[in-house]
Formats: sequence, C-alpha cells, structure tokens
Amino acid sequence: MRARVLVSVAVAATIALGATGCEFMSPAQTTEIKQITDGVNVSTGKIDVRNALLISDDGEGARFIGTLVNNDESDDITVSVEIGGDTETVEVPASGHVDLANDAKHDTLDFDGADAKPGALVKVYFSYSGAEGVSASVPVLTSSQEEYATLAPTATPTSEVTLPAESPTDVPINP
Repeated sequence: MRARVLVSVAVAATIALGATGCEFMSPAQTTEIKQITDGVNVSTGKIDVRNALLISDDGEGARFIGTLVNNDESDDITVSVEIGGDTETVEVPASGHVDLANDAKHDTLDFDGADAKPGALVKVYFSYSGAEGVSASVPVLTSSQEEYATLAPTATPTSEVTLPAESPTDVPINP
C-alpha cells in the first residue's frame, strides 16, 4: 500500500513538473511589449512620435499621419517633419499632443514630391531646435482601408482652365 502511495505521488509530481516546465525558462509575454499599430513609433528629445505613417494613393503625393507628443511641461515645441528634402512644421503645445489624423485645429502635412509608393517604407526625419533629430522608416498605406478613407491628400488646385469639348454644329436636331 505504501508503494502505491509513493508511485501516485511520483506520477503527480512528474505531471506537475511537465505541465509547468515549458514556461519555467521562457520570458513572460507581458515583459515584451509589441507595437500593434499600422505606423511606427520614435522619440527624439522631449518629443514622441506615435503611429507615424503616410497615406498615398498615387505614389507621388503623401499625407503624414501620426501623433506628436510634447513631454516638456513648460515650452511649446515646433517639430520639423522632413521627407525627401521637403519640410513641414507643427507646433506642439507643452505637455500636450497634436493628432494629425483627427485634429481639425491643425493643417495637414502634405508632401507633394514624397515618392511614396503604397506598400513601401519612406525615410522621414523628425527634429526640433535643441535636440538631435531621428530618422524612421515610415510605411505608406492607401486610403482604401476604411479608417484612412478620408485621409488621402487632395490634389493641389491648378490655375489651368479646361474648356469643354467642341460640340458638332452639323448635326440636325429633329423637333
């Protein structure tokens, strides 16, 4: 009887060790945070750039989308966003943020010569006075996804006048 109890305890211990042994040496997944956004995250000095991406349907012009966070409690910061030599700036309030996809108070950051083919990665440089800038490979998406449908850059109006096609004058009209 005593042997039967010892065998039962040994089997239970083996099952318990086998069931928990796989997790004994592997790191917990909660310690490895993965980015689950479409865009990329970078930081430079007191500025955090969150979910940065470009929207382009034609591969030539692109709109920068993302959130700029100012971690400075006392000073507003003017952030420069540069793509292929074209630079746009955004004023980010102290201890605040600017959401370039949803904030109607701010102009959009459109880059006409971005050479941003959908599906590609484009180098974007973020900087501001008093801090070292940072470069990031930002993904280019199209407005075909529902959440980006209203975010594609609009065509720049031109001063060209398009005249209507001439209508034939020799065609008789029957009353």
